[in-house]
Parts: sequence; structure tokens; C-alpha cells
Amino acid sequence: MKSCIILCGGQSRRMGQDKGLMKLNGTPMIIHTLEIVMDIVDEIVLVLRDEKQLGLYKKCVNDFKTEKNKHNTEIKMVTDIETDQGPLFGLYTGLLNIKSGGALLLPCDSPFISHFFVNKMFELTAESEVQAIIPVWPDGLTEPLHSYYHKECIPLIEDRLEKGFRNVKSLLDKLNVAYVDVKTLDPDKKSFINLNRPDDVPTSLRK
Repeated sequence: MKSCIILCGGQSRRMGQDKGLMKLNGTPMIIHTLEIVMDIVDEIVLVLRDEKQLGLYKKCVNDFKTEKNKHNTEIKMVTDIETDQGPLFGLYTGLLNIKSGGALLLPCDSPFISHFFVNKMFELTAESEVQAIIPVWPDGLTEPLHSYYHKECIPLIEDRLEKGFRNVKSLLDKLNVAYVDVKTLDPDKKSFINLNRPDDVPTSLRK
């Protein structure tokens, strides 16, 4: 079984609006990601900030599910165990809600995720016995929000949270990690493009 966790609970302060619901070419950003991922995985868990955000996403996602009524992928929407506690808490919430032994983690603001990237990540999980698979750039920078995490990480995440850490990167040196070059995972590297500010959105997509 293949699972995917998508983090949607950030406050989107720099963008000025909820990034997952922001429209690109007339379609909410979260739907661009769902359309790619649901062709490959069996379940998707959307981690949302609170009940208010959950209500906004329910309408958007349920309309999408109705359009894809013949698709077997389960889409589950959950709220963070604690509100506004950062992406590490979001990963924790997501891992607690998946049915499989691990999941691909994605942010809601990377609408150019490719089929190649998603398939390659799951291919690598089948070939290795690590707790996490993390993309890495030539300069050593990592992509912890475009990574795969095993459920074995849960107690280690709990330890990090208890110590006050909220950044996913703070977890990595506690795990058995396979670091994989970004170009291996996505030759054109578009899967790693984040839209954080209005200026990041291509003019051609502002519809």
C-alpha cells in the first residue's frame, strides 16, 4: 500500500492567502498535486491547521472527488493535533493517520510535482530499509518536505517535539537516512519548486 501525506496547515503569511486553495489556471493548487499523486498512491492524508480550514478544504476536495468518482484512492482530511506548531507536528499527525508503514510527505505549495518523482520515491522505498529518503542538492541542502518517512519515525518525532523542535530538518540527524540527489528523483527538478510569495507565481498561471 502506498500512502502520501500533504501538509496544508501553514499560515501562508508570505503569500497572503491559503496557498493550497489559491488557483493556478483556475484550479486550486492542492488539486494540481492531488491529480498527480492519486494516480500512484492508495491513500492521501491532508493535514490541515484547524476545523475552519478543514471546512474550506472539504468543499474543494469533495467536489474534486465527485469528478473522480471512479478513482479508488482514499483522500482523508485531518487536523493537526496541536494548531500552528510547524511542519514537524504536521508530519507527526500524518504518520499517525496512515494505514501503511510509511508515506511520501509533500507540501501543498509545490504544484509541479511530477509522476516521475512520485514513482521514483516509492521505487526507492521498496529497495532500501532506511527510516527516511531525503532529496539532497549538490550544495548539501535537503528537501525534508519532499521526502519519504517510515512510521518508525513516530517515537523519534515525539522526542523532538518534547524537546521543543518544530522543524522537520531537526529530525534528520536522528534517523537512518538515504540521501538521494534531486536530479535522480526529478531530472528537471520542477517537483521541488515552492510557491511562497505572489511573485513566485508565473504570470501565465494567475487565472
